[in-house]
Amino acid sequence: MPEERQIKNYRGIKCTNCNHPLDVSDKYCPNCGQKNSTKRLSIKDFVDEFLANFYAYDSKIKRTVVSLFTKPGKAALEFTQGKRQFYANPFRFYLSVSLVFFILSGITQKFSDQTIVDLDQSKLYNSTPIDSLKNNLQEALNDSIAANQDELNLKDSVINKKTKLYSEKELEKYSFFRRNILKIKTYSNFLDISKTTYPPKILDTLKHDNTKWNRYLLKKTYQFSKIMMSDKNGKLGITDYFKFLEDKIPFILFISLPFLTIVFALIYIRKKLYYAEHMVLVFNLMTFLFLLLLFDEIINLFIDFDLSVLILLGYPFYFYKALRNFYQQSRWKTILKFVILTFILPITASFVALFVMLVGFLFY
Repeated sequence: MPEERQIKNYRGIKCTNCNHPLDVSDKYCPNCGQKNSTKRLSIKDFVDEFLANFYAYDSKIKRTVVSLFTKPGKAALEFTQGKRQFYANPFRFYLSVSLVFFILSGITQKFSDQTIVDLDQSKLYNSTPIDSLKNNLQEALNDSIAANQDELNLKDSVINKKTKLYSEKELEKYSFFRRNILKIKTYSNFLDISKTTYPPKILDTLKHDNTKWNRYLLKKTYQFSKIMMSDKNGKLGITDYFKFLEDKIPFILFISLPFLTIVFALIYIRKKLYYAEHMVLVFNLMTFLFLLLLFDEIINLFIDFDLSVLILLGYPFYFYKALRNFYQQSRWKTILKFVILTFILPITASFVALFVMLVGFLFY
C-alpha cells in the first residue's frame, strides 16, 4: 500500500514524452502509451523496464515458434487479421533467426575442419632450403625475362594487327558505353599478351589516364580472366569468388524474398490481399526453414546425425499445409497452386541469384 501511494506521488499532470494533458489517476498516456511517471531513472527502473520488454518479446517468440511447428500458416494468417501483439513481428523474427543461424553455422564450421592449416608442415618436408632458394631464384629470373619480353610481344601484336589496343585519345570519339566496352577489350587483349599486372604500368603503356575508373575496369577485366583459371596449386579462381558470395548468403536471401513474394501475389491474385500480407507468409516460411536448419546445426554439435534429408522430404508437405491454412482454399486448388509455386519459385530464385552474382562481381 505505501509503495502504491509512492507511485502515485510520481504521477504528473502532463506526459513527459508528448505533453498530452493527464490526470493523476492515469497510469499511462492515452496519446502515446508512455507510463505516467516523473520519477528520475534509477538502475532498478532501467533493469525492470528491460526485463519487462524482453519477457514480452520472449513470450511472443514462444507462441510464434509453437504455432510455426504445430499449425503451418496460422501465425501468418492471424497476424494479418490483426493479432499483432500475440505473435513476434515476422520481419524482425526472420532477421533474428537467420542471424543466429549464420553465426552458429560459422562457429560449427570451425569444429568440422578436417585439417589444421597452421600445423600443416608437408611443404617444409618436401623440399630442402637449398631447393627452395633455387626455386625462388628461377622464378625471379623468369619474371625478369617475361618483363623484357612483354614490350616485344606488345609491339609485335600491334604490328601484326592481331590485337587492337586503343589509346585514351582514340576512344574519345565513341559514346560512353561503347568507349568502356572497347577499354575492357583493350585491357583483356593486353593481359593476354603481357605478364604485367601493375596497373599504373599497364595504363601508362596503353596511354590511358590513371583514373579510379580505369583502374576499376582493369581490375574487373583481370579478375574475370582469372576466375576460371587455376593457380599453381590447382585451385580454381571461381572458388574464391564463391567463397566471397557465401559470406553474402544472408543478404542474397533477404534480397530474394520480395521477388518471391511477387510470385505468391500473382498466383493468389484473386484473394485480394495486400503485398505485405503475402510477405508475412513468405517471412514465416523462411523463418521456419531457418529454425529447422538451426536445430540441425545444434544437433550436429553433439551427435553425428544429419537432419537435411528429413528437412528436404518434410518441408514440401509443410509448405502445402501453410498455403492451405493461410489462403483458406480447397484441397485441389491448393495442390494445383502448390505445384505451380514449386516450379516457379526456384526459377525466380535462380534469376535473383544470377543478378546478385553479377552485382557481387562488380563489388568483388
